[in-house]
Amino acid sequence: MDTLPKCFVAYPSAPLARAEAVENAIDLVGHNGVVDIRGWKSLFPGGRPIISRILEEIRECKCFIADLTELNPNVLFELGYAIAHRKRIWLLLDTSIDRAKLDFNRLQLFTTIGYNGASNSHRIVEGFFKDRPYLDGTNLFEELLERGRKPIRPTLVYLKAQEATESSNRLARKVSTTEIASIIDDPAEIANQPLSWYINRIDAASAVVCHLLSSTHANWQANNAKQAFAAGLAHGLGKPLLMLAHSPYETPLDYRDLLKVSETAAQAEHAFDEWFSPLIESIRKQERSADAYQEKLTGRTTLELINLGEWIAEDESQEISEYFIPTATYKDALRANHSIFVGRKGTGKSATFFKLHDELNKDSRNHVCLIKPVAYELEGVVQLLTKTTERPEAGYLVEALWKFLISTELAKSLYSRINSRPVYSGRTGDERELVEFVETNSSWIMPEFSIRLESAILKLLSMPQATTLDGHRSNISEQLHGDMLPRLKSVIGGLIANRNRIVVLIDNLDKAWDQNQDLSRVSDLLFGLLSVSKRIATDFDRDPNFHGHINFSLIVFLRSDIYATIIKYAHERDKVPVRRMSWDDSTLLLSVLEERFMKSDLGLKTTDEIWQKFFSATVGSRSIKQYLKDTGPSCRTQRKGS
Repeated sequence: MDTLPKCFVAYPSAPLARAEAVENAIDLVGHNGVVDIRGWKSLFPGGRPIISRILEEIRECKCFIADLTELNPNVLFELGYAIAHRKRIWLLLDTSIDRAKLDFNRLQLFTTIGYNGASNSHRIVEGFFKDRPYLDGTNLFEELLERGRKPIRPTLVYLKAQEATESSNRLARKVSTTEIASIIDDPAEIANQPLSWYINRIDAASAVVCHLLSSTHANWQANNAKQAFAAGLAHGLGKPLLMLAHSPYETPLDYRDLLKVSETAAQAEHAFDEWFSPLIESIRKQERSADAYQEKLTGRTTLELINLGEWIAEDESQEISEYFIPTATYKDALRANHSIFVGRKGTGKSATFFKLHDELNKDSRNHVCLIKPVAYELEGVVQLLTKTTERPEAGYLVEALWKFLISTELAKSLYSRINSRPVYSGRTGDERELVEFVETNSSWIMPEFSIRLESAILKLLSMPQATTLDGHRSNISEQLHGDMLPRLKSVIGGLIANRNRIVVLIDNLDKAWDQNQDLSRVSDLLFGLLSVSKRIATDFDRDPNFHGHINFSLIVFLRSDIYATIIKYAHERDKVPVRRMSWDDSTLLLSVLEERFMKSDLGLKTTDEIWQKFFSATVGSRSIKQYLKDTGPSCRTQRKGS
């Protein structure tokens, strides 16, 4: 007798009415004698942890059935595990429950996948035998895996929590500054990534961190459902996995041994360090050789080799120069001195940011400093500026704060540049002086930008009140490390004098800004930055101990919706050096598409081959190129504006 196809059903034990409907459906299908079907309640672990028995059952089944009516974290974890093991997936969702359908759509991971919407056991059975998933050998993992993607460097993937909590912000900073490259799934950047994104990023990851919220947080159910699914996917793929959760948190049975609950951000960081430190050495060994890459390509079809890149520029900052298409805005940015470049999401701000860095760094006479805060809180900034009500005092405070932040960032980037050179190349006297100064004062120079900003804000908020303007300024200077900044300026001066250009590029500054905040105060912070950038070079030139000249440029990239709000509070709007970024050139869109194809391993020699091999000649009465030109920009199909 042939062995019956095995089906396993994952469903929550509550509410009882829904559990009863699913269990009755299991019995009805089982009595039919077509499949060997069972739910988790029928398993007898015999002293073994029940999760090990469940995962064993998932590995052995052909078809995995999941009821997502409640977005239960155990069910989502098991669903991710089943997809990782290439199981045929069949989803259940009681669409007669309004909240269930609303939650399912809000999650968005599976909205493009069919599901059975029956509310009773007989309808579930009817749908099961109509779809016959037990006879279908396809699976989501293989369908959505981008096989043409080039093997990438070891990567740590961090799924940031839906709410920007202190723990989540600090973990994002820590992850972004580890020795391993990172990809951060930040809901503030892209609210919902598609299912294919998680499958491909987690499949390529060297390690995965998922951050769950407590039930006291807003949006905790959708967040935890996504995190549990991604964790199950990572666990099924055998990836080193850390699950972090805010206290209070009742840990589901499925991932009790994988999860650390923390009450404070410091505890979350400690849990990460304990988990990640032993992994670093093994992750470093995962660099794939060219031979391994060629082996991966063996047997792949031409279509599978097409690689259209990442959804956001940050996730491929090292590769973006390979396919970047120079625009008029980019050329303006190359020449700009003190400017804000404003654009909507997808117009290429981050892509231009990274390309500028690469292009300007080609000239060894330049020094380029990147400021890209990972995660920071703006409340302290607003509180500080609200507290300082007098305009002259607020202006001096903002100027002093930015001088501190930019000076320390310059010192940090110069220090990194010096240390990146081979030891045998030697160091000048100015270089040795800077290295010694930075290492002596590393506690306030070397932390990530966001940490230095928040630390400075806390000190300024706690400074004593002064009765005079001079006293107020003296207090500000003292809080920002007193006489250390003049000494730092002296140490930096010898290294940046007479360089062709000193360029500071700033992106992500608006990432923490919210339309509900007091953006009039935030505008002081931004426009104060532009004022400071002009004064930095002037301060050096006027210093009698400085011999040389500073050609200093500062370029800020900002979201257009934020800028439209804060420009209302600028004192001289017409003098703000702003340039608009847009992506409305259809010809450039085609150039990006061609560059992407040419950079894929397709063996193409000319761009004409792209249109001949992969596209139909016409759409209706128009040529394919004309059709894309006519419809591309209006459909916003371009990505990253690059």
